[in-house]
Amino acid sequence: MSFVGEVVHHLGRDASVAAEGIVECIRDNRLDEAQTRLEQLYDAHPPARELLVLPVALALARGHTHDAWQLVNGLPDDQSPELKAICLKLLGDPTWHGFATAHEDSADPFVRNAMRHLLGMESRA
Repeated sequence: MSFVGEVVHHLGRDASVAAEGIVECIRDNRLDEAQTRLEQLYDAHPPARELLVLPVALALARGHTHDAWQLVNGLPDDQSPELKAICLKLLGDPTWHGFATAHEDSADPFVRNAMRHLLGMESRA
């Protein structure tokens, strides 16, 4: 099961499968289909609206970095730091590095891996 599948797993198997389908659509650049599936997921599982990874990924795939940032901007610092760091990096905002550094040793393995990946990408650039 992927990261997204694990994130929505608590909503049930069908929500997890739906989320995996959305990710597949995004990967295959079928963005309109991903949007439709995301709306269907929200209709079937309203708590899924709280999971920002899918709409942020979709906005980023569409090249709407500012829209993605608006989804996470204003959240408490410890909520979705990986999404904030990615958005800030793509916006060219140097504060992304602070988010990544602050959370590179996070207890959450997904956050920790994302931050280390971003920081590793920087050191290779």
